[in-house]
Amino acid sequence: MLDKSKLRGADFITSIGLMAFGIWMLFQTFKMPMKDTYGGVINVWYVSPALFPLFIGTGIILLAINILIHAIKTGGFQVFKESLQSRKGLHVTEKGYRFLAILVPLVSLVYMNLPRIDFFLSILLFLLFFITVFYFDDFPFLKKLLAFYSIEMGILVLLFLTGLDTALIKAFRYTIDIITLGLILALYIFIRLQIKEQEEWHRKLRHALTISVLTPLFLVPIFRFFLRVPLPKEGGIVDLMFILYYAIR
Repeated sequence: MLDKSKLRGADFITSIGLMAFGIWMLFQTFKMPMKDTYGGVINVWYVSPALFPLFIGTGIILLAINILIHAIKTGGFQVFKESLQSRKGLHVTEKGYRFLAILVPLVSLVYMNLPRIDFFLSILLFLLFFITVFYFDDFPFLKKLLAFYSIEMGILVLLFLTGLDTALIKAFRYTIDIITLGLILALYIFIRLQIKEQEEWHRKLRHALTISVLTPLFLVPIFRFFLRVPLPKEGGIVDLMFILYYAIR
């Protein structure tokens, strides 16, 4: 278990990073049209593609503000200040690993996965890592899981940079979705192997997996079928939802 004072210092710098990221996301979001005319039909604001990132960006900023206020009240700024004064060399500390555990999945999700991988699977892969790594609150586990997740993101980077994904999609439309499902399964198996027979961690993993699945299962129908907002990438899972949606209409 991490020392509480160190956690507050990590919360302080993390909140600053999250706030900057949320502001940048909103800045990019407002470049999207809130309403426009297509074929003589005027689309209103609530079907704008900017709606979802607007919610996400605002939520990140509100979360960051809440973390920042709590960190300041509990001495997080002072801990962060003292850590800067005592730093002698460049090395990755626990705080650094915690920051990377936030930065790596967020950057991977926004810049790589959402535009190229089925929305449902992108959110599921992100949440399964993100919730688990902080819910368990164990530094050795965080390091191992971050390394494994980074390897998985490296595999996807190679696929997209080499253009191999295009060739695979031409061969079969849902190939990338199948690969992503494999990465999700591999991540889950890796977590199970790490927690072994610890019943409390098994309980936490069940909670993390449930939330990871239910969140996109709730978001996709709301945004795609009720608000009619196009998702960044609609692959195999979203297509299955379309089939179910029109089957029960």
